[in-house]
Amino acid sequence: MQSRPLKLITTALVVSLLLGVAAMLGGCSRDANGDTPAADEGTPTPGGTLVFPLPGEPVSIEPLNAQDASGLQVAHQVFQGLTKWVRNDDGVLVTEPDIAVNWESTDAQTWVFHLRQGVTFQPPVSRAVTAQDFVDSWTRVTDPENQSYVAYILAPIEGLDDRGYQTDPAQGLTGVTAIDDQTLQVTLRYPFADFPATLGHPVAAVTPVDHIDQVGAKAYASAPVGTGAYAVESWLHDDEIRLVKNPAYWDAEQLGWVDAVQMPIYDDVDDMWEDFQAGELDCSQVPQDQLSSVTPSPEAAGDGRTAGSWPAAAVYLVGVNMTDPTLGASLDLRKALSQSASAQAVVDEVSLGVAEVAGGYVPPGIPGYKNAQNPYPYDPEGAATLVTTMGGVPTLNYWYDVSDDHRRIAETLAAGWAGAGLQVKPSEYEWGTFLEKLSRGDKGSGSQLFRVAWIADYPSMDAFLYPLFQSDQSPTGSYTFYSNPGVDELLQKARATMDAQQRQNLYAQAEKLILTDMPALPLYSYRYHRVVGPRLRGFAVDPMGTTDLRSVWVE
Repeated sequence: MQSRPLKLITTALVVSLLLGVAAMLGGCSRDANGDTPAADEGTPTPGGTLVFPLPGEPVSIEPLNAQDASGLQVAHQVFQGLTKWVRNDDGVLVTEPDIAVNWESTDAQTWVFHLRQGVTFQPPVSRAVTAQDFVDSWTRVTDPENQSYVAYILAPIEGLDDRGYQTDPAQGLTGVTAIDDQTLQVTLRYPFADFPATLGHPVAAVTPVDHIDQVGAKAYASAPVGTGAYAVESWLHDDEIRLVKNPAYWDAEQLGWVDAVQMPIYDDVDDMWEDFQAGELDCSQVPQDQLSSVTPSPEAAGDGRTAGSWPAAAVYLVGVNMTDPTLGASLDLRKALSQSASAQAVVDEVSLGVAEVAGGYVPPGIPGYKNAQNPYPYDPEGAATLVTTMGGVPTLNYWYDVSDDHRRIAETLAAGWAGAGLQVKPSEYEWGTFLEKLSRGDKGSGSQLFRVAWIADYPSMDAFLYPLFQSDQSPTGSYTFYSNPGVDELLQKARATMDAQQRQNLYAQAEKLILTDMPALPLYSYRYHRVVGPRLRGFAVDPMGTTDLRSVWVE
């Protein structure tokens, strides 16, 4: 199973995350899980319209291509799949049944999902969902002609390639079968115990393909129909999206409190903040130059606004080209780089103190996360001693793609490394050039150290460790060209282990072993930060960056 390739984590996306990280000052108190504590918000009251801003025009709001923050936010309200992601009381995003009541597998390769009865599509389709609808939905997503950007999430299924496209469109999606109306069997290309976790992504949601064929793909993309608590009323491009409560929603225990959701679309966080200040929005990000207007407390400015902070399933690393003759051959050098990488200074100076120094490659909020995995934590004196014992170390290069934030991070890191006696020269490249040069890392292109930003597609340790560090994946996942047969064996064993605790222990062992080799220096993990208006209650952001609008209400 491949997660999103690094080549798709653009500068704009990283900067967007950094803006989200900068949306709060760092003085807010947090509980043991890193979340900003919420005050007693009272008893939920039904009714009203929530005004929930979107950070940009969505590429798509339906499963075929929902991929950006705005599109995924909308899709999660309108569509549902076999499983869902639920943020538990510990702030961890766990996988729970949704349209599937339960599922089983004895070998992590053949899966049987049992669907609940009574689930219907929203009007105007208004018919019951069957297992065949999942076959049809996934067949549509994985058809090469439809060019789904996110089909790769379904890539483990038999009959698909690594892009998630059908290897033989004439045969269709051979690994998925409707046994009967309420039973779906899925056969994978290889054992993958975390497969149910991947199905919480909108790409795996059920859609009424017969309706799509009737109205046409273009019309459906603008007015999609799902099974969720909220339905699309309208989409005025580059202006706003409106959702209304689904009167026929099947889940009586969580119908959603608000009657409607107005989602104005913003291309600029300054405009969003201005409208929030004017009382036109129920929540907002905050521009960096306006941070002084938000006090370092969950209660902002005493006017009823509150500040929230939640861990994101995203990390910022410093990659190491393991084929480089200087870096790849010297564990002591990589150790010294780790010990003198001034991550806290980066957090304080670049992200304004609200990101978290990373203790490993897996961030908080992911099941199985373990803190302080790094065997070479910050120790500049120890690093200086190591550098002295190594004798002369040539000047190293550090590459990043053009961005003020990346430049400031590079300069801060270079200063810390210089303090330990390591000379590192930062260089910036346009995005395409940056990727092209990194892809030649094992062909003498000169790459040594470089920035890596990684965002997971599903809540699992696998989503970080396998695509970044498994031997076949690392040349394109992290561009480190890292290879360790022991790590590969642990990752493969973890993927085939059905017991969740045992599986997470195996992933943790693999993470520890990778960190011991240090093919990438963990720098920091991102956080989502929002300021919430005085009438909004029950608001939270899960590690995948979405808010379950069924849980919020307005006074």
